[in-house]
Amino acid sequence: MLPVDLRQFECFIAVAEEGNVSRAAARLHMTQPPLTRRIARLERSVGVRLFTRTPSGVELTEAGAVLLDRAHRIMQLTEYAIDRARLADAGQAGSLVVGYFGSPMFDAVPRLLRGFLKTRPTVSLVLERAPKNVQADAIRDGRMHLGFSRQYRSEPGLVVRRVASEPLYLALPEGHPLLKAGEAELADLREQQLVLFPTGPRPSFADEVTQLCAQAGFSAPVVREAGDVLTALGYVASAGFCSVVPRSATRVTLPGVGFVPLSDTPPEGLSCLYRADNVPALVRSFLDHVSATSSEPETTAESGPTVSI
Repeated sequence: MLPVDLRQFECFIAVAEEGNVSRAAARLHMTQPPLTRRIARLERSVGVRLFTRTPSGVELTEAGAVLLDRAHRIMQLTEYAIDRARLADAGQAGSLVVGYFGSPMFDAVPRLLRGFLKTRPTVSLVLERAPKNVQADAIRDGRMHLGFSRQYRSEPGLVVRRVASEPLYLALPEGHPLLKAGEAELADLREQQLVLFPTGPRPSFADEVTQLCAQAGFSAPVVREAGDVLTALGYVASAGFCSVVPRSATRVTLPGVGFVPLSDTPPEGLSCLYRADNVPALVRSFLDHVSATSSEPETTAESGPTVSI
C-alpha cells in the first residue's frame, strides 16, 4: 500500500463535502489538475474507488463514505495532537508528577497546586507520598517532576526552592493550661513531654525543633519520636504529650488535641525540589506561577553543603 499523507485526506474531505472537484480546488486554493492527481493517488493507496462521477460533479462510493468518517477523525486527532504538543511546550499540558511528605499536604501544597491547575485544565496531576531521599532519586531519574517537603539536603543536579513559610504552633492535649492562655513560648516546652517528628532522613523538622530549644538555652525534653505528624498528634491525643508543628498541621481535626501559636519562633519554610538542568516545561510553568503568586523571596540552592531553607 502506498503511503497516505494528511494533505491527501484534506483534499479528499474537500471534494467529498463540495461534491465537485472545481469547487473543492477553489476551496483549497489550488488548481483542478493537481487535486485530481491527489485523489487518484489516494484511491491507489487505499485500493478502492472513492468517488463516482455524476452530471453535477462527484459523489462518494460506499467505501468513500466510510473513509470520510475516518478521515475527519484523523484530521481532528492530528489537530488535537499538534495543539497538545504546543501546550506541552509552553508548560500548559501534560502530566505533572509531584512527590510530597508530611504536613505540607494539609495546606500549602494543595493551595499551590490548585492555583496552578486552575488555569491549566489540560494538565493532569499525579501525587505520590515519598520521603525526601526517594523524591530526590525519582526527580533525578525523571520519574518525578517536583517534590515538596521541609529541610531538604542539597544534592548535585537538584535545586531546592523555598515556596512558603508557616508559623509554628504547639499541639497540646485537651485541658492543658496553655490552651487557655491562647499562646505559648519556647520556654514553656521545658516542663513538657515532647514528641518530635519525623524520624526519616536528616536534616528534618525534628532537628529544627531541637535547635530552637538549644538556642533558647535548654535541651528539648523529648520522650518519643514519630514517623510523621499524624502519629505525633496521635501521641498528643492518647498519651498527653505535646508536639511542635507547622501551622498546616492545625488543619488536622483530632479529638483531644488543641493548638496554640508559639509566639517567639521564626516561621518554618516549605520548599520544592526539582532538577537543575533540562527542567521540564511544566515545572518551569509551575515555578513561574509560584513567582507570580507567592510572597516568598526566590531563594534557591544547588549542591554543596546541607541547606536549611
